[in-house]
Amino acid sequence: MHYSKKSYKYEYDIFSIPYKKFTPCVPGILIAILLFMTEETNDKSPQESSTLYYVIGAVLLVVIVAAGYFLRPKPANTPGAATAQTVPVNTPTPGPITGLACGKQYYNPAISLPRYYFTSEGEDLMTTKKVHCTFTMNQAGKVVATTSAEATLVEAPGRGGGTFRCDTKDMQLEANIPTVVDVVIKNDKQEIAACTQNFVLPPQ
Repeated sequence: MHYSKKSYKYEYDIFSIPYKKFTPCVPGILIAILLFMTEETNDKSPQESSTLYYVIGAVLLVVIVAAGYFLRPKPANTPGAATAQTVPVNTPTPGPITGLACGKQYYNPAISLPRYYFTSEGEDLMTTKKVHCTFTMNQAGKVVATTSAEATLVEAPGRGGGTFRCDTKDMQLEANIPTVVDVVIKNDKQEIAACTQNFVLPPQ
């Protein structure tokens, strides 16, 4: 800050002051600018005074905005607030096919009807062309339904064989009773694989 006795004018180089030291000086800067404006307008014509008011107003606005920026609260660094990272989950790769074997067994309900479709998946070597699946449904220790289905193999690249899926027609069974589904799979080489799955069928 430089002070001149003759002109009573204040000159500031606010951009040379570090921002941490600048913010406490804001009230003093505003007062100095108001004094400067009073001194200048006393010696100016009305038109020049009006222009000077606009200039001083713009300077005041810049000072206020700068003060608000430097005085804004800074976010606290919380050690525990680390950004969560998604950990990729590796899906196990099916192993090589060595012969006839069962896979997954599941069902799909018919829409609005107490009827259900059953499916049995499996695998075999590509020397097999077709497989025959026999489904037996047991409820309360009794056989309540039997059906069968055939399927052809679809080659599974890189596994040395193929997969198949046997689908039944829709079966009418009582719901809300533990149901045991036995599946016997036979290929065209008369090899056999058997699997069992328990279900509780929902009402439709």
